[in-house]
Amino acid sequence: MTETKPWASRTTTDHDEIREWVEDRDGEPAHVVGTGGDDDLGILRFDFPEEEPDRNLEAVEWDAFFEKFETANLALRYQREKQNGERSYFNRFVRRAETGVAEVPDADVSVVAVGSEPIPDAGAADESASESTDDSDDESASEEPQPTPRLTVGLAVDEIHEDARGYDHWNKNDEYLVFRNEADEPLDLTGWTVANSDETTYEFPEKFVLDPRKAVTLHSGSGEDTDRDLYWGSERAIWKNTGDVLTVRDDEDRRAIRESY
Repeated sequence: MTETKPWASRTTTDHDEIREWVEDRDGEPAHVVGTGGDDDLGILRFDFPEEEPDRNLEAVEWDAFFEKFETANLALRYQREKQNGERSYFNRFVRRAETGVAEVPDADVSVVAVGSEPIPDAGAADESASESTDDSDDESASEEPQPTPRLTVGLAVDEIHEDARGYDHWNKNDEYLVFRNEADEPLDLTGWTVANSDETTYEFPEKFVLDPRKAVTLHSGSGEDTDRDLYWGSERAIWKNTGDVLTVRDDEDRRAIRESY
């Protein structure tokens, strides 16, 4: 088994591992004020010490936190270190069913698009599923299913940093995505797009090639593009702090990555 890199995203449901990671950063379990109700904590978060406390978060006991964590069938995606060796605070609650972590307590999910499953064109799978029936008289039911083209890439999402320090709209360059090419060959991203659930879309610049085992950070704000940093140029923050969906499509509009948080 290959060694997991310290900066790779990891996914776990282990309570001791989660608690150790949080407390090692002087954090505590919390929930978002105003969500949930009665005995439901609503949206779970971790509160880490900052210059000013986050008024939207309220501390909770670990027992209550993990009770909600289990009933909601969540897993924690987190990062131990940044690529530069600094301690990372990146964390994301994800649905276990979307990660497969329910069957594998500690899974390396840093590569999220490696062609392990057929990826249909946009909307094709959903439409075919909604129109299918068990009617044996339907001539189409007896036909051989057509193979779905498979998109195999080595593009990985290393980090989704949607919550910038301070006010997101004023600090857009601290809102960013980190992509990595896990393949052994250069990956030409010319014409590839990145979009959120509102279909706000970024297109990689012409002739942008991500070398093997190299990463690039896509900032929401403005700046001068380099091999390691790209800039969306948005006037407002892109990624919702309460949850969003990241979709990457190639230059033929085939979905390569769909990551929710």
